[in-house]
Amino acid sequence: MLRLTIVVTLVLAQSREMPVVRLAGPQGTQTSAQQPPAPRPGPQSSPQLPPLPATELGTASAAAVLDAPRHLTLTFVEPRPIEEVLRLVIAGTPFSLAIDSDVTGVFRGALRDLTLRDALATLLTPLGLEFSLDRTVLRITHHRSETRQFDLNVLDMRRDLQRTTGTASPSSSAVQAGRATLTSVVPPEDVLTAIGEGIHALLSESGRVHIDRRAGLATVSDLPDRLERVALYLEALETRSSREVRLQAQALEVTLKPGASAIDWRAVRQSLGMPADAPTAGLVSDILALRTALAMQGEIRPLWSPEVTTINNEPALLRIDAPGLVSLTLTVMPQISSDGIIQLAIAHTWESTAAESWTKTTSVQRISEADTVTRLRSGNAVLLSGLVRPVQIPPQAADAAVISGAQPKQDGYAELVVVVRPTIVTTGTRD
Repeated sequence: MLRLTIVVTLVLAQSREMPVVRLAGPQGTQTSAQQPPAPRPGPQSSPQLPPLPATELGTASAAAVLDAPRHLTLTFVEPRPIEEVLRLVIAGTPFSLAIDSDVTGVFRGALRDLTLRDALATLLTPLGLEFSLDRTVLRITHHRSETRQFDLNVLDMRRDLQRTTGTASPSSSAVQAGRATLTSVVPPEDVLTAIGEGIHALLSESGRVHIDRRAGLATVSDLPDRLERVALYLEALETRSSREVRLQAQALEVTLKPGASAIDWRAVRQSLGMPADAPTAGLVSDILALRTALAMQGEIRPLWSPEVTTINNEPALLRIDAPGLVSLTLTVMPQISSDGIIQLAIAHTWESTAAESWTKTTSVQRISEADTVTRLRSGNAVLLSGLVRPVQIPPQAADAAVISGAQPKQDGYAELVVVVRPTIVTTGTRD
């Protein structure tokens, strides 16, 4: 009995110094405790300690943390220094904060349910600040000026347009009578200078722009957000200015039958199978049918059929001197919207002149003009009419007096009809 007590006492004494004790072996048999190996000198570690969290993030992991939803909610009733607010925002994240010495500003407001990236943008952008990420370090700096170059795909030239109502001759009867002539002028514009002014209006006080006319290049230095505005402006400018339109025009002179002073458009519409009160613009859907209907009103003389292509907001000027000392000048200014609607400013002048044999010069007898603005879709056409001039109509009877020219001509009228059809041209095609 005394021996058993000593053994148990020794086992208990040794068990107090053993970290691991096996109490039972296979099939419940008792085994003796094993002494662990002697500890090695140096720092002691335990395999039961929990693993330490990682404190270093890669680039991809850092971006994920910036964009991860944090449900961040901060409210500042009173203005607080931006440095203090930034430290609260990154609290609990693995990021460090480095702020330039010249960064100042305050923030007052509320941040609700924002990612870390959105919260930083909300805080820094109004103060002209930005952040950059260097591994796990968020650096807060002022916006840095950058320089970008933009292509300017425009012609370096000036175009002007001037139209004068009536004759500009100093000896004309209108001037002698003291009546002033009406002049419509589109002033010349330096396109590249206008673009430079448009860019400069988008820049900050420290922004700079230089236009290289020979290279067609704009060099702009400013803050990144200002450069983005310039890029959007130039993109819209190039898109709008590169829109092309093909203008097809036909000019007809209808010498009316004796006794008629103007074209009877109600009769023309009825001959085309259209309601008598239909708008005249509907007549131009079929040019051949229109000419057939006009032939019933009198004798048709085609004056010209020009076709020209121009770009958005650039005038097209056409002029023809027809036989019989009659000249026609047509000026068309198109404006093409993004939805395919075309606005046309159309002005045409019809002049009839007479020759003076003893001076070998010509004098203006009559001028008929019209200036209008219309709106239509691509492929549709507009009809301009109502310009009438007096003419001499030969008699219709075919007798000897007429053939010999003994019978005098009759007084009559001729009316000008102009049809203009604009078609938007896709870049690179002429369909």
